[in-house]
Amino acid sequence: MVDISVVTVWLLLCVGLGLAGGSIAVGGLPQLGRYAPAFGLPIALSLLGIVGLWIGHVSIALGLWVGLGFMAFGAVIATRQQNWWHQFRAGLPAYALFTVAFLLMISLRAMDPAVNPSSGEKFLNFGLLTAHLEADVLPAEDIWFASEPFSYYYGGHFVASLLARLTGTPARFAYNLSLATFYATLVTAAYGLAGAIGRRWKVGRTAALLGAFFVGFASNLLTVARLAAWALPDLLVSAFVSQPAAQVGLAPGSFDYWPASRIVPGMISEFPLFAYLNGDLHAHMLAMPFQLLVTAILYVYFWTPADRRGYRIVLLFGVVPAISGFVTATNAWALPVLAGLVWLTLYFAPAPPATLGFDRLWSAVPLDRLSIPAWAAAAGRAIASTLAVAVVMLLSIGWSLPFWTVTATSGMSLAFLPSRSPLPALLVIHGGFLVVLVPYLVRRLSPDASARTRIALVGGAVVTAGVLFPDFAGVVLFGLLAVVAWFVLRRTRSIEFDSTGYEALLAFGGLSLVVLVELVYLQEPAVPGRFNTFFKTYAQIWLLFGIAAGVVVARFLASNWSRSRPNISGRATRGALVSMLLLSTSVYGAGAVHQWTTADSDGVRTPDDPTLNALSFAEQRYPDQMAAINWLDDRSGTPTIASAPGAYIWKGYHWVNAPSSLTGLPTAAGWAHQAGYRGSDTYWGRVDDVGLIFNGGQQERYRQLERYDVRYVFYGPIERDRYGTGLFRNESAVTPVFEADNVTIFRVNQSAIDRREFSTRPA
Repeated sequence: MVDISVVTVWLLLCVGLGLAGGSIAVGGLPQLGRYAPAFGLPIALSLLGIVGLWIGHVSIALGLWVGLGFMAFGAVIATRQQNWWHQFRAGLPAYALFTVAFLLMISLRAMDPAVNPSSGEKFLNFGLLTAHLEADVLPAEDIWFASEPFSYYYGGHFVASLLARLTGTPARFAYNLSLATFYATLVTAAYGLAGAIGRRWKVGRTAALLGAFFVGFASNLLTVARLAAWALPDLLVSAFVSQPAAQVGLAPGSFDYWPASRIVPGMISEFPLFAYLNGDLHAHMLAMPFQLLVTAILYVYFWTPADRRGYRIVLLFGVVPAISGFVTATNAWALPVLAGLVWLTLYFAPAPPATLGFDRLWSAVPLDRLSIPAWAAAAGRAIASTLAVAVVMLLSIGWSLPFWTVTATSGMSLAFLPSRSPLPALLVIHGGFLVVLVPYLVRRLSPDASARTRIALVGGAVVTAGVLFPDFAGVVLFGLLAVVAWFVLRRTRSIEFDSTGYEALLAFGGLSLVVLVELVYLQEPAVPGRFNTFFKTYAQIWLLFGIAAGVVVARFLASNWSRSRPNISGRATRGALVSMLLLSTSVYGAGAVHQWTTADSDGVRTPDDPTLNALSFAEQRYPDQMAAINWLDDRSGTPTIASAPGAYIWKGYHWVNAPSSLTGLPTAAGWAHQAGYRGSDTYWGRVDDVGLIFNGGQQERYRQLERYDVRYVFYGPIERDRYGTGLFRNESAVTPVFEADNVTIFRVNQSAIDRREFSTRPA
């Protein structure tokens, strides 16, 4: 059963941190208005993370308390500037939304809390969390590569471990509590950012709720498209797809949450609801709330007048780099996207980027009396924006130095022109947003054109893309839309965004990223092709589109598209159209919630006996191994263990390396991920060394045990199957200390190994 006290203590801590961070937001980002408190928890967690990453190299505990001290000091200063009761009342909607979203996700996770390796990378994520709980200083030791720091972005897992330390929560419960916390933080931040943007158009409340919906609950259109294929005649369906309707259709009652994330062949296009339901505590998921925090700060900068230069400098060169640096340690894939947002904000902000400095030179040059060509002014603004972005990125990398200096990096390079995504797949993924953003952008581009003309323009673009450029159809279509968005931004900048706001900038960012991943990708050893580039970028595209769509739909409902033409259709028509959009993007969520609360198809979900214990399934399915794993978990410190590497099963999406993954104790060689992180020769060399521990002669065995400072050898079913039985008998240095039916744990007495017989170090 779910331990209510554990949930209550954790939730109270999050609300307390949110109140403290909310006070800082109200005092430091007043332009966000009533939506500033929505960023309270992202501010609090990022502050703990930033301080912890630096001081944690001396002591994690010291870093935690120093971070709390800084937060308390900032909250007190902010509260003294404004009435605390006013701040609390302003934040009530955000705190209530956080609580509702947290309880929703924790209820769903309680139905399927398992850290089950067959459904993703939960072993990796659980191991990252547990290793940081076990560590006293940073960097934590890699659970799959003993004696080396993690070669992975761990900032979010580190912060989750800090919450577990503050509440005294074991990792088996902290895992699912962290998932619910970051999900609720994301939804609340989306509420705050969309509300702040919509507030300028007097639709803040509606925009806030829609932004939270699109980011936190909406899905792509695959589910509703498959339901339509099931309902339509086969002849009609065959006109659009080559497969029979029975294969692509989705009959009611046969819903499965998984396919909606695998629309483009060989790629992953997750959206937040899928990601958090599936339950991987992935780095890109943990970074999302902090990315929205950076975006909110950029929005504040955007509308800050030029005469408040000092405030703008503090935001741009002080606050943004600090949080972006922490985001980099949480998910390095986010830094290039944040760099693009910074550039767009600087380029299109009413205050020219050149006004950030050189004030004497600026005032000495009578620009208002000079006739400067438009192209020269645009080029100057672009150059100034680029220089400022370079400074911001250098500062961001500086803030993340504690992460980079201890993290191994493998060879990566840019590659071009990968296999491109089919246009129908892209339309299914982004269609829910396109039906909102495309009419909005086209109307902004040509406000005097009729509705029929705009429809013909968009329809012609789709047909042209599909017929003339079949292999590049997606690139052409989204490229054209990005060009439209760019000219909308250019056009409206001259009239100070009279009818278009920051939502158009976010839409342009999302459209550009769709095009970018079709043309360029990062080639890395860990995963072939553009898989990771597509996966990690699409998670961020969803945020940009979701916030923009929330604001646009709110303006549409209020007929607030333009101040010059405020009423485009009747209220009933607008309501019906928006209802259809919300329904079509909600079908997946309804089906997923139903599946989660009723199904038990894989023997892991527990709708009849909910629990937050992430290891309960393992204790039922692998009782002997879990008894041994729990015995190891009770040992003090972080002793190195030897177990069979997950070397022969790609990605290890099976029950391999459970002793290290579920305890946070390092093993000499773990999952095959390490071949990409460390280099193939290095990893496979360790795999061979572990083989010598199990199958080598006594001298070879002792050499490797001493080399990796192994303290325990886990000898379970996988080890017996791979290396044989009857090992480690009658050896004084390796003695059994735990035995079950098919598991034995041996303690290695390092002092009993005769080091005079060999040398473990190369000459």
